[in-house]
Amino acid sequence: MAWKTQKIDYVNGYKIVEVEGPLFKVYKDSDQLGDDFPYSGEAAAYANSLPSRDATRG
Repeated sequence: MAWKTQKIDYVNGYKIVEVEGPLFKVYKDSDQLGDDFPYSGEAAAYANSLPSRDATRG
């Protein structure tokens, strides 16, 4: 069994995590938002459709 490091990106202040499958999940803090997405672009589009969290960072 091979170990794969999770890929994590941030879009609009939300965390997008690639998991086994591959599937992509959108998180706000530790809470998953929406469904599991088969493509990173779909997860990013969903994150962009949510209210921006970028202003609260930094």
